[in-house]
Amino acid sequence: MVEFVDPELEALQRVIAERLGYRLVDHRMELYGVRLDRED
Repeated sequence: MVEFVDPELEALQRVIAERLGYRLVDHRMELYGVRLDRED
């Protein structure tokens, strides 16, 4: 697991919520992937 904060992503989430008529009060985003240098 890698935790990170990205100001651009945070701002975009607020913009999307407002566009849909919501005020963002909390969120959780989960991304799943495999390392690019890993061979499966």
